[in-house]
Amino acid sequence: MEENNEYYFDLKKVPLKSEREERKKKRWKIFFTFFLCLFCLLAGVIGGYFLQKVSHPAYEADSKNTMGEIEYLMDRYWLYSGDYEDLNKELEDKALYGMTAFDYDPYTSYMSASEMDSFSTSINMNYVGIGVEYSYINDIALIKKVFKDSPAEAAGIEAGDIIKAIDGEPIDGLTTDDIRERVIGEEGTEVVISVLRGGEIIDVPIIRGAVDSTVYAFRENDYVVLELNSFGVDSGSRCMTYLDQWTDLEKIIIDLRDNTGGYQSSVKEISGLFIGDEEVYLRQKDSKGLETVDVTSCRKTYDNFKQIVVLINENTASAAEVLAICLKEQHPNTTLVGKTTFGKGVIQTNRILNNDGVLKMTAYYWYSPNGVSIHGTGVVPDVEVSMPDVYYEYYYDLEEDEKFEYDSVGTAVRTAEMALDYLDYEVDRTDGYFDQSFAKALAAFKADNHLESDSVLDAITFETIISEVNREMANNVEKDAQMNAAKEVLRGN
Repeated sequence: MEENNEYYFDLKKVPLKSEREERKKKRWKIFFTFFLCLFCLLAGVIGGYFLQKVSHPAYEADSKNTMGEIEYLMDRYWLYSGDYEDLNKELEDKALYGMTAFDYDPYTSYMSASEMDSFSTSINMNYVGIGVEYSYINDIALIKKVFKDSPAEAAGIEAGDIIKAIDGEPIDGLTTDDIRERVIGEEGTEVVISVLRGGEIIDVPIIRGAVDSTVYAFRENDYVVLELNSFGVDSGSRCMTYLDQWTDLEKIIIDLRDNTGGYQSSVKEISGLFIGDEEVYLRQKDSKGLETVDVTSCRKTYDNFKQIVVLINENTASAAEVLAICLKEQHPNTTLVGKTTFGKGVIQTNRILNNDGVLKMTAYYWYSPNGVSIHGTGVVPDVEVSMPDVYYEYYYDLEEDEKFEYDSVGTAVRTAEMALDYLDYEVDRTDGYFDQSFAKALAAFKADNHLESDSVLDAITFETIISEVNREMANNVEKDAQMNAAKEVLRGN
Protein backbone atom coordinates (compact mmCIF):
# COMPACT_ATOMS: atom_id res chain seq x y z
CA MET A 1 0.00 0.00 0.00
CA GLU A 2 1.35 3.33 -1.03
CA GLU A 3 2.38 5.54 1.81
CA ASN A 4 0.69 8.91 2.09
CA ASN A 5 3.33 11.69 2.31
CA GLU A 6 0.97 14.67 2.61
CA TYR A 7 0.78 16.73 5.81
CA TYR A 8 -2.38 18.37 6.99
CA PHE A 9 -2.41 21.46 9.28
CA ASP A 10 -5.17 22.51 11.60
CA LEU A 11 -5.76 26.11 10.58
CA LYS A 12 -7.29 26.89 14.03
CA LYS A 13 -4.03 26.02 15.80
CA VAL A 14 -1.44 27.31 13.40
CA PRO A 15 -2.12 30.94 12.39
CA LEU A 16 -1.14 32.28 9.10
CA LYS A 17 2.01 34.47 8.84
CA SER A 18 0.05 37.73 8.62
CA GLU A 19 -1.89 36.91 11.77
CA ARG A 20 1.33 36.08 13.71
CA GLU A 21 2.87 39.42 12.84
CA GLU A 22 -0.24 41.29 13.96
CA ARG A 23 -0.27 39.58 17.37
CA LYS A 24 3.43 40.31 17.89
CA LYS A 25 2.79 44.02 17.29
CA LYS A 26 0.00 44.02 19.90
CA ARG A 27 2.25 42.36 22.48
CA TRP A 28 4.96 44.98 21.95
CA LYS A 29 2.41 47.76 22.41
CA ILE A 30 1.26 46.22 25.72
CA PHE A 31 4.86 45.80 26.99
CA PHE A 32 5.77 49.33 25.95
CA THR A 33 2.71 50.80 27.67
CA PHE A 34 3.45 48.81 30.88
CA PHE A 35 7.10 49.90 31.07
CA LEU A 36 6.16 53.50 30.36
CA CYS A 37 3.67 53.48 33.25
CA LEU A 38 6.23 51.83 35.55
CA PHE A 39 8.84 54.43 34.64
CA CYS A 40 6.42 57.28 35.35
CA LEU A 41 5.49 55.75 38.71
CA LEU A 42 9.12 55.35 39.80
CA ALA A 43 9.98 58.83 38.59
CA GLY A 44 7.14 60.24 40.69
CA VAL A 45 8.16 58.39 43.85
CA ILE A 46 11.84 59.26 43.52
CA GLY A 47 11.06 62.86 42.61
CA GLY A 48 8.76 63.23 45.61
CA TYR A 49 11.40 61.74 47.88
CA PHE A 50 14.08 64.20 46.76
CA LEU A 51 11.58 67.06 46.88
CA GLN A 52 10.86 66.23 50.55
CA LYS A 53 14.57 66.03 51.29
CA VAL A 54 15.08 69.50 49.81
CA SER A 55 12.16 71.03 51.74
CA HIS A 56 13.25 69.37 55.03
CA PRO A 57 16.90 68.25 55.11
CA ALA A 58 16.39 66.23 58.31
CA TYR A 59 14.02 63.88 56.51
CA GLU A 60 15.48 60.51 55.51
CA ALA A 61 13.30 57.64 54.37
CA ASP A 62 15.83 54.88 54.86
CA SER A 63 15.90 52.72 58.00
CA LYS A 64 19.24 54.18 59.09
CA ASN A 65 17.70 57.58 59.87
CA THR A 66 14.20 56.82 61.10
CA MET A 67 14.68 59.46 63.80
CA GLY A 68 14.89 62.13 61.08
CA GLU A 69 11.75 60.74 59.48
CA ILE A 70 9.86 60.91 62.78
CA GLU A 71 11.06 64.46 63.39
CA TYR A 72 9.82 65.51 59.97
CA LEU A 73 6.41 63.88 60.29
CA MET A 74 5.75 65.14 63.83
CA ASP A 75 6.92 68.63 62.95
CA ARG A 76 4.54 68.73 59.96
CA TYR A 77 1.51 66.73 61.11
CA TRP A 78 1.51 66.20 64.92
CA LEU A 79 -1.53 67.85 66.51
CA TYR A 80 0.49 69.33 69.39
CA SER A 81 3.62 70.39 67.54
CA GLY A 82 2.75 74.06 67.99
CA ASP A 83 2.93 73.69 71.78
CA TYR A 84 6.75 73.51 71.65
CA GLU A 85 9.12 76.34 70.92
CA ASP A 86 11.71 73.88 69.56
CA LEU A 87 10.04 70.54 68.88
CA ASN A 88 13.10 68.99 67.24
CA LYS A 89 15.20 69.72 70.33
CA GLU A 90 12.49 68.20 72.52
CA LEU A 91 12.36 65.05 70.39
CA GLU A 92 16.14 64.80 70.38
CA ASP A 93 16.27 64.94 74.18
CA LYS A 94 13.58 62.26 74.48
CA ALA A 95 15.49 60.02 72.09
CA LEU A 96 18.72 60.50 74.04
CA TYR A 97 16.98 59.67 77.32
CA GLY A 98 15.74 56.44 75.76
CA MET A 99 19.11 55.53 74.26
CA THR A 100 20.77 55.64 77.69
CA ALA A 101 18.06 53.82 79.69
CA PHE A 102 19.02 50.28 80.71
CA ASP A 103 17.32 48.22 83.41
CA TYR A 104 20.58 46.65 84.55
CA ASP A 105 22.43 50.00 84.70
CA PRO A 106 20.23 52.67 86.31
CA TYR A 107 23.23 54.99 86.71
CA THR A 108 23.90 55.66 83.02
CA SER A 109 21.75 58.47 81.70
CA TYR A 110 21.58 61.50 79.43
CA MET A 111 21.17 64.86 81.14
CA SER A 112 20.39 68.17 79.51
CA ALA A 113 22.56 71.16 80.40
CA SER A 114 20.01 72.43 82.95
CA GLU A 115 19.67 68.97 84.51
CA MET A 116 23.44 68.74 84.84
CA ASP A 117 23.47 72.07 86.67
CA SER A 118 20.83 70.78 89.10
CA PHE A 119 22.72 67.51 89.53
CA SER A 120 25.96 69.34 90.37
CA THR A 121 24.11 71.57 92.83
CA SER A 122 22.60 68.54 94.56
CA ILE A 123 26.05 67.02 95.04
CA ASN A 124 27.83 70.20 96.11
CA MET A 125 24.81 71.29 98.17
CA ASN A 126 25.77 74.92 97.56
CA TYR A 127 22.97 77.18 96.39
CA VAL A 128 20.91 80.19 97.39
CA GLY A 129 17.88 79.02 99.32
CA ILE A 130 16.85 78.23 102.88
CA GLY A 131 18.94 75.14 103.78
CA VAL A 132 16.67 72.19 104.50
CA GLU A 133 16.52 68.56 103.43
CA TYR A 134 13.01 67.26 102.94
CA SER A 135 11.18 64.24 101.60
CA TYR A 136 8.08 64.58 99.46
CA ILE A 137 6.29 61.26 99.48
CA ASN A 138 2.57 60.73 98.95
CA ASP A 139 1.77 64.47 99.20
CA ILE A 140 3.60 64.99 102.53
CA ALA A 141 6.53 67.43 102.28
CA LEU A 142 8.34 66.52 105.49
CA ILE A 143 11.45 68.45 106.55
CA LYS A 144 13.97 65.79 107.59
CA LYS A 145 16.97 67.99 108.39
CA VAL A 146 17.72 71.67 108.90
CA PHE A 147 21.32 72.43 108.00
CA LYS A 148 23.51 74.17 110.53
CA ASP A 149 24.07 77.92 110.13
CA SER A 150 21.42 78.04 107.39
CA PRO A 151 18.72 80.68 106.82
CA ALA A 152 16.10 78.08 107.80
CA GLU A 153 17.80 77.45 111.15
CA ALA A 154 18.05 81.19 111.81
CA ALA A 155 14.34 81.62 111.04
CA GLY A 156 13.29 78.81 113.38
CA ILE A 157 12.36 76.04 110.92
CA GLU A 158 12.60 72.63 112.62
CA ALA A 159 13.06 69.07 111.45
CA GLY A 160 9.62 67.47 111.57
CA ASP A 161 7.82 70.51 110.18
CA ILE A 162 5.53 69.67 107.27
CA ILE A 163 5.44 72.23 104.45
CA LYS A 164 1.87 73.20 103.61
CA ALA A 165 2.31 76.38 101.55
CA ILE A 166 4.98 78.65 100.03
CA ASP A 167 4.28 82.37 99.90
CA GLY A 168 0.64 81.65 100.66
CA GLU A 169 0.21 79.17 97.81
CA PRO A 170 -0.65 75.57 98.88
CA ILE A 171 1.77 72.93 97.60
CA ASP A 172 -1.02 70.46 96.75
CA GLY A 173 -0.36 68.92 93.35
CA LEU A 174 3.18 70.28 93.05
CA THR A 175 6.19 68.14 92.19
CA THR A 176 9.48 68.08 94.10
CA ASP A 177 11.02 70.30 91.42
CA ASP A 178 8.10 72.74 91.69
CA ILE A 179 8.63 73.09 95.44
CA ARG A 180 12.38 73.55 95.00
CA GLU A 181 11.92 76.26 92.37
CA ARG A 182 9.57 78.19 94.66
CA VAL A 183 11.91 77.95 97.65
CA ILE A 184 15.22 78.94 96.02
CA GLY A 185 15.75 82.46 94.72
CA GLU A 186 17.93 85.52 94.89
CA GLU A 187 20.04 86.08 97.98
CA GLY A 188 18.48 88.54 100.39
CA THR A 189 14.90 88.01 99.23
CA GLU A 190 12.16 86.69 101.50
CA VAL A 191 10.11 83.53 101.19
CA VAL A 192 7.34 82.59 103.62
CA ILE A 193 7.10 78.87 104.39
CA SER A 194 3.87 77.73 106.05
CA VAL A 195 4.44 74.59 108.10
CA LEU A 196 2.38 72.24 110.22
CA ARG A 197 3.80 72.07 113.73
CA GLY A 198 2.08 70.86 116.89
CA GLY A 199 -1.28 70.68 115.15
CA GLU A 200 -1.10 74.31 113.97
CA ILE A 201 -0.13 76.01 110.71
CA ILE A 202 2.71 78.48 111.31
CA ASP A 203 3.98 81.04 108.80
CA VAL A 204 7.78 81.35 108.91
CA PRO A 205 9.40 84.22 106.96
CA ILE A 206 12.92 83.27 105.79
CA ILE A 207 15.54 85.48 104.13
CA ARG A 208 17.20 83.42 101.41
CA GLY A 209 20.96 83.06 101.66
CA ALA A 210 23.93 81.02 100.48
CA VAL A 211 23.83 77.41 101.67
CA ASP A 212 26.79 75.04 101.81
CA SER A 213 25.85 71.91 103.68
CA THR A 214 28.00 68.97 102.64
CA VAL A 215 29.91 68.94 105.94
CA TYR A 216 29.20 69.73 109.58
CA ALA A 217 31.18 68.80 112.70
CA PHE A 218 31.05 69.38 116.44
CA ARG A 219 32.81 68.31 119.58
CA GLU A 220 31.05 66.19 122.20
CA ASN A 221 32.94 65.22 125.36
CA ASP A 222 36.31 63.80 124.25
CA TYR A 223 35.40 63.01 120.63
CA VAL A 224 34.39 64.68 117.38
CA VAL A 225 31.25 63.98 115.36
CA LEU A 226 31.80 64.64 111.64
CA GLU A 227 28.65 64.61 109.51
CA LEU A 228 29.29 64.09 105.79
CA ASN A 229 26.06 64.69 103.86
CA SER A 230 27.64 64.56 100.39
CA PHE A 231 31.04 64.55 98.67
CA GLY A 232 31.10 67.92 96.96
CA VAL A 233 33.94 69.81 95.32
CA ASP A 234 34.85 71.68 98.53
CA SER A 235 34.02 68.98 101.08
CA GLY A 236 37.68 68.16 101.78
CA SER A 237 38.52 71.79 102.57
CA ARG A 238 35.46 72.12 104.78
CA CYS A 239 36.47 68.99 106.70
CA MET A 240 39.88 70.52 107.35
CA THR A 241 38.33 73.76 108.59
CA TYR A 242 36.47 71.81 111.26
CA LEU A 243 39.16 69.25 112.14
CA ASP A 244 41.81 71.91 112.63
CA GLN A 245 39.96 72.87 115.81
CA TRP A 246 40.38 69.48 117.47
CA THR A 247 43.88 68.20 116.77
CA ASP A 248 44.15 67.34 120.47
CA LEU A 249 41.36 64.72 120.32
CA GLU A 250 41.95 61.05 119.48
CA LYS A 251 38.41 59.81 118.77
CA ILE A 252 36.01 60.62 115.97
CA ILE A 253 32.59 59.43 114.73
CA ILE A 254 32.13 59.88 110.97
CA ASP A 255 28.43 59.86 110.12
CA LEU A 256 27.83 58.63 106.56
CA ARG A 257 24.18 57.71 107.01
CA ASP A 258 21.98 58.75 104.06
CA ASN A 259 25.06 59.99 102.17
CA THR A 260 24.47 58.86 98.58
CA GLY A 261 27.89 59.80 97.21
CA GLY A 262 29.43 62.53 95.12
CA TYR A 263 32.75 63.21 93.43
CA GLN A 264 35.56 60.67 93.48
CA SER A 265 38.09 63.50 93.82
CA SER A 266 36.47 64.44 97.12
CA VAL A 267 36.78 60.89 98.49
CA LYS A 268 40.38 60.86 97.33
CA GLU A 269 41.09 63.89 99.51
CA ILE A 270 38.95 63.08 102.55
CA SER A 271 40.20 59.51 102.91
CA GLY A 272 43.73 60.92 102.88
CA LEU A 273 42.92 63.10 105.88
CA PHE A 274 42.74 59.91 107.95
CA ILE A 275 45.03 57.34 106.26
CA GLY A 276 47.75 59.61 104.86
CA ASP A 277 48.85 61.00 101.50
CA GLU A 278 49.52 58.73 98.49
CA GLU A 279 47.94 55.70 100.15
CA VAL A 280 45.71 53.29 98.21
CA TYR A 281 42.05 54.10 98.80
CA LEU A 282 40.48 52.58 95.65
CA ARG A 283 41.00 50.08 92.84
CA GLN A 284 39.02 50.12 89.62
CA LYS A 285 38.54 48.07 86.46
CA ASP A 286 37.30 49.34 83.08
CA SER A 287 35.31 47.67 80.29
CA LYS A 288 38.46 46.10 78.84
CA GLY A 289 39.45 44.56 82.17
CA LEU A 290 42.30 47.00 82.77
CA GLU A 291 42.89 47.42 86.51
CA THR A 292 44.28 50.62 88.01
CA VAL A 293 45.09 51.74 91.53
CA ASP A 294 44.17 55.20 92.83
CA VAL A 295 45.90 56.81 95.79
CA THR A 296 44.96 59.61 98.16
CA SER A 297 45.94 63.22 97.59
CA CYS A 298 45.65 65.57 100.56
CA ARG A 299 47.37 68.59 102.02
CA LYS A 300 47.26 67.34 105.58
CA THR A 301 46.73 64.16 107.61
CA TYR A 302 45.01 64.11 111.01
CA ASP A 303 46.86 61.21 112.52
CA ASN A 304 45.75 62.36 115.98
CA PHE A 305 42.56 60.34 115.45
CA LYS A 306 43.59 56.93 116.76
CA GLN A 307 40.03 55.54 116.91
CA ILE A 308 37.39 55.96 114.22
CA VAL A 309 33.76 54.83 114.26
CA VAL A 310 31.90 55.10 110.95
CA LEU A 311 28.09 55.21 110.96
CA ILE A 312 26.45 53.62 107.89
CA ASN A 313 22.93 52.62 106.86
CA GLU A 314 21.00 51.24 103.89
CA ASN A 315 21.11 54.66 102.18
CA THR A 316 24.89 54.99 102.40
CA ALA A 317 26.00 54.59 98.79
CA SER A 318 28.71 55.03 96.16
CA ALA A 319 31.47 57.42 97.29
CA ALA A 320 30.33 57.06 100.91
CA GLU A 321 30.82 53.30 100.62
CA VAL A 322 34.30 53.89 99.19
CA LEU A 323 35.27 55.90 102.27
CA ALA A 324 33.70 53.46 104.72
CA ILE A 325 35.48 50.34 103.46
CA CYS A 326 38.72 52.28 102.82
CA LEU A 327 38.90 53.38 106.46
CA LYS A 328 38.03 49.87 107.61
CA GLU A 329 40.92 48.35 105.63
CA GLN A 330 43.51 51.14 105.77
CA HIS A 331 43.10 52.65 109.24
CA PRO A 332 44.38 50.50 112.16
CA ASN A 333 41.37 51.11 114.42
CA THR A 334 38.09 51.64 112.55
CA THR A 335 34.70 50.15 113.46
CA LEU A 336 31.64 50.25 111.21
CA VAL A 337 28.29 50.62 113.01
CA GLY A 338 24.75 50.52 111.63
CA LYS A 339 23.18 48.64 108.72
CA THR A 340 24.57 47.12 105.51
CA THR A 341 25.03 49.82 102.87
CA PHE A 342 23.32 50.21 99.50
CA GLY A 343 25.89 48.32 97.39
CA LYS A 344 26.82 50.60 94.46
CA GLY A 345 30.19 49.33 93.28
CA VAL A 346 30.44 51.19 89.97
CA ILE A 347 31.78 54.61 89.00
CA GLN A 348 30.32 57.04 86.45
CA THR A 349 32.11 59.56 84.27
CA ASN A 350 30.55 62.66 82.71
CA ARG A 351 31.11 63.41 79.00
CA ILE A 352 29.98 66.78 77.63
CA LEU A 353 28.12 66.41 74.31
CA ASN A 354 27.87 68.71 71.30
CA ASN A 355 24.43 69.96 72.41
CA ASP A 356 25.85 70.97 75.85
CA GLY A 357 24.09 68.02 77.43
CA VAL A 358 26.02 65.40 79.37
CA LEU A 359 26.30 61.63 79.10
CA LYS A 360 26.65 60.28 82.64
CA MET A 361 28.04 56.84 81.88
CA THR A 362 29.07 53.89 84.04
CA ALA A 363 32.75 53.39 83.22
CA TYR A 364 34.34 51.32 86.01
CA TYR A 365 33.81 48.71 88.66
CA TRP A 366 35.50 49.82 91.86
CA TYR A 367 37.11 47.67 94.55
CA SER A 368 38.40 48.31 98.05
CA PRO A 369 42.16 48.66 98.69
CA ASN A 370 42.21 44.92 99.43
CA GLY A 371 40.34 44.12 96.21
CA VAL A 372 36.84 43.58 97.66
CA SER A 373 33.79 44.38 95.52
CA ILE A 374 30.68 45.56 97.33
CA HIS A 375 28.52 45.85 94.18
CA GLY A 376 25.09 44.43 94.90
CA THR A 377 26.04 43.36 98.42
CA GLY A 378 27.07 46.52 100.26
CA VAL A 379 29.48 47.18 103.10
CA VAL A 380 28.61 45.06 106.14
CA PRO A 381 28.91 46.75 109.57
CA ASP A 382 31.01 45.31 112.38
CA VAL A 383 28.25 46.20 114.82
CA GLU A 384 24.76 45.87 113.33
CA VAL A 385 22.19 48.24 114.82
CA SER A 386 18.72 49.03 113.51
CA MET A 387 16.67 52.13 114.15
CA PRO A 388 13.14 51.81 115.63
CA ASP A 389 10.54 50.37 113.24
CA VAL A 390 8.83 53.71 112.65
CA TYR A 391 12.09 55.01 111.16
CA TYR A 392 11.56 52.78 108.12
CA GLU A 393 7.91 53.70 107.52
CA TYR A 394 6.76 55.39 104.30
CA TYR A 395 4.24 58.06 105.13
CA TYR A 396 1.23 59.02 103.11
CA ASP A 397 -1.51 61.60 103.32
CA LEU A 398 -4.95 60.62 104.60
CA GLU A 399 -7.90 61.97 102.67
CA GLU A 400 -9.77 64.75 104.46
CA ASP A 401 -12.80 62.54 105.12
CA GLU A 402 -10.76 59.41 105.96
CA LYS A 403 -10.99 58.39 109.64
CA PHE A 404 -10.16 55.45 111.87
CA GLU A 405 -11.87 54.71 115.16
CA TYR A 406 -11.94 51.96 117.79
CA ASP A 407 -12.09 48.39 116.40
CA SER A 408 -10.94 49.42 112.90
CA VAL A 409 -7.87 48.19 111.02
CA GLY A 410 -5.54 50.06 108.69
CA THR A 411 -1.99 50.81 107.61
CA ALA A 412 -2.31 54.34 108.99
CA VAL A 413 -3.27 52.87 112.35
CA ARG A 414 -0.15 50.69 112.36
CA THR A 415 2.09 53.66 111.49
CA ALA A 416 0.46 55.81 114.18
CA GLU A 417 0.83 53.03 116.76
CA MET A 418 4.56 52.74 116.01
CA ALA A 419 4.95 56.52 116.18
CA LEU A 420 3.14 56.92 119.51
CA ASP A 421 5.12 54.04 120.96
CA TYR A 422 8.32 55.80 119.85
CA LEU A 423 7.03 59.00 121.49
CA ASP A 424 6.63 57.10 124.78
CA TYR A 425 2.84 56.85 124.83
CA GLU A 426 1.52 53.55 126.19
CA VAL A 427 0.56 51.34 123.23
CA ASP A 428 -0.01 47.59 123.56
CA ARG A 429 0.29 46.63 119.89
CA THR A 430 1.63 47.92 116.57
CA ASP A 431 -0.09 45.62 114.07
CA GLY A 432 -2.69 48.06 112.72
CA TYR A 433 -5.64 47.06 114.92
CA PHE A 434 -7.26 50.02 116.71
CA ASP A 435 -7.61 48.76 120.30
CA GLN A 436 -8.41 50.50 123.59
CA SER A 437 -4.78 51.18 124.48
CA PHE A 438 -4.25 52.99 121.20
CA ALA A 439 -7.48 54.95 121.71
CA LYS A 440 -6.19 56.19 125.08
CA ALA A 441 -2.74 56.99 123.70
CA LEU A 442 -4.27 58.83 120.76
CA ALA A 443 -6.51 60.91 123.01
CA ALA A 444 -3.50 61.85 125.16
CA PHE A 445 -1.45 62.83 122.11
CA LYS A 446 -4.25 65.00 120.73
CA ALA A 447 -4.59 66.76 124.07
CA ASP A 448 -0.83 67.41 124.21
CA ASN A 449 -0.91 68.93 120.72
CA HIS A 450 -4.08 71.04 121.08
CA LEU A 451 -6.10 68.90 118.70
CA GLU A 452 -9.77 68.00 119.00
CA SER A 453 -10.24 65.98 122.20
CA ASP A 454 -11.39 62.59 120.98
CA SER A 455 -9.92 59.22 119.98
CA VAL A 456 -10.34 59.53 116.22
CA LEU A 457 -7.37 59.19 113.85
CA ASP A 458 -8.13 61.71 111.11
CA ALA A 459 -5.97 63.48 108.52
CA ILE A 460 -4.79 66.39 110.68
CA THR A 461 -4.01 64.06 113.60
CA PHE A 462 -2.08 61.66 111.38
CA GLU A 463 0.02 64.47 109.88
CA THR A 464 0.72 65.87 113.35
CA ILE A 465 1.89 62.44 114.54
CA ILE A 466 4.26 62.16 111.56
CA SER A 467 5.55 65.67 112.24
CA GLU A 468 6.20 65.05 115.92
CA VAL A 469 7.86 61.66 115.51
CA ASN A 470 10.30 63.08 112.96
CA ARG A 471 10.97 66.09 115.19
CA GLU A 472 11.86 63.66 117.96
CA MET A 473 14.10 61.62 115.65
CA ALA A 474 16.05 64.70 114.60
CA ASN A 475 16.37 66.39 117.97
CA ASN A 476 16.47 63.67 120.61
CA VAL A 477 19.90 62.07 120.23
CA GLU A 478 19.09 59.75 123.11
CA LYS A 479 16.74 57.88 120.75
CA ASP A 480 19.30 57.53 117.96
CA ALA A 481 20.12 53.86 118.50
CA GLN A 482 22.93 53.80 115.94
CA MET A 483 24.64 56.92 117.29
CA ASN A 484 24.35 55.56 120.82
CA ALA A 485 25.98 52.32 119.69
CA ALA A 486 28.83 54.30 118.09
CA LYS A 487 29.44 56.14 121.35
CA GLU A 488 29.50 52.84 123.21
CA VAL A 489 32.22 51.58 120.87
CA LEU A 490 34.28 54.69 121.61
CA ARG A 491 33.88 54.00 125.31
CA GLY A 492 35.20 50.50 124.77
CA ASN A 493 31.89 48.78 125.53
